[in-house]
Amino acid sequence: MTPLTNDAVNANALETSVMKLWQEFLAQYFDGGKHDVGATPQVQFPAAQLLFQQSAVTQPLAEPNLGLATGGLAITLVASEGHRRKWTAWESLRTANNPNRERQEICYEWVAWNFWVRANGANSRALCKSGSDGLFGLLSNKAETHALGQKGIVRLKVHAPRVIQETEYVLRLVSLGATLRYPILSQT
Repeated sequence: MTPLTNDAVNANALETSVMKLWQEFLAQYFDGGKHDVGATPQVQFPAAQLLFQQSAVTQPLAEPNLGLATGGLAITLVASEGHRRKWTAWESLRTANNPNRERQEICYEWVAWNFWVRANGANSRALCKSGSDGLFGLLSNKAETHALGQKGIVRLKVHAPRVIQETEYVLRLVSLGATLRYPILSQT
């Protein structure tokens, strides 16, 4: 697990702070290289174009590192607007700004995301399967997702990849439920 350098989930920029954390986290793995995942050494991850919300996927998909239009993989993270639940709790926090462990009201918000994994070109089925399976394994691994938890994305519940389409291009869906944890600004 590599620590994340982006700021933690922030109530003042909730969507932006969360998407920056996901960008940084996913980019550490989906670069076409081999990475240690938990106790499994040297897991091969495909290179992927990482997109968020309504970002358009370049057509045709290309290998991100090579710029080749012979086929490639894209992962788009989209927030699901299902039933979002929020609750608050008071906690004692020790931070640089709060060395005496003063009480702070914390918001917990249950959210859901969909990771749309798509591939085209030669071996698109194998590439899409490799990408979605790698994503599922990564998000299922508590040791690897610990860095997200330290930044306020906790209690991840990932669902196995589902095949959506296998015609001109291949599309798979990996769904994820999680809890965002962040301080309420008015209480600092």
